[in-house]
Amino acid sequence: MKTKLFAVIAAACLSTAAVAEHSWSDYHWARTTSSFDLVLINSTTSDWDGYVADAVADWSSSSNLNFVEDVTGDTNRQTRRKCNGGDGTVRICNLDYGNTGWLGIAGISLDNNGHISTGYTKLNDTYFDQAYYDSPDWKLSVTCQELGHNIGLGHQDEDFDNESLFSCMDYQDPPYEYANAHDFEQLDTMYSHTDSYNSYATTDGGGDDGGDGGGNGCNAPPGKGCNKSDTGNNGDIGWGASIGRRGNLETFVRIDPDGTMHITYVTWVPGHGNDHH
Repeated sequence: MKTKLFAVIAAACLSTAAVAEHSWSDYHWARTTSSFDLVLINSTTSDWDGYVADAVADWSSSSNLNFVEDVTGDTNRQTRRKCNGGDGTVRICNLDYGNTGWLGIAGISLDNNGHISTGYTKLNDTYFDQAYYDSPDWKLSVTCQELGHNIGLGHQDEDFDNESLFSCMDYQDPPYEYANAHDFEQLDTMYSHTDSYNSYATTDGGGDDGGDGGGNGCNAPPGKGCNKSDTGNNGDIGWGASIGRRGNLETFVRIDPDGTMHITYVTWVPGHGNDHH
């Protein structure tokens, strides 16, 4: 039985030590070339389009990858609630997801070789509609950070009380809106090698099918990368059992009957989380 892995990071406040190396485990997209184009299906409403475009331009200045924004993404409420990335692509959505305790959340699915094969980002308007977070710096910072997770980056620092590192991958208040040199150096390290196949969808054809859209081309072997079936983020299904909490960080695991494993890594806003077990 093949086991597939699913992982999630949520953006909020927390308290842990900073680290110099900040990849998210060793997760990265498989590719056969030194750089690649990654389709980002934009299913946000128009008030978020500018922040998505700015974050796309920022991360695309990396020598390793180029986000290709598909601006035709379906924006109906059902699509945005589920926000399925689709094989070989990333989808970004906004919605009033409720008083969840998180501003933004990013998820990735892994193929059987451990490479990212799809991803999504959700931006929670329940908080962004509140005066404190309804500002360009908060909206762009969270957009930048969640897309950073979608390409395999972790946080540079997870303590709001530490001195700012001037990176969107750092927790700070006021937030910082862009990636910094260390983020791009980390991407250089993560993507310093090539792989035997591509886990991302190529951009020929493109388009959005309303649920699993993105580019149509793919040269991954059967069962790998963008040819791997059943890689949706299962957004309607619970996180499963908590396997541990440290401060505002908590990890959940759920295993489906077919052996598919889903790991959810949640970072709670202070004052939230105790009522979510």
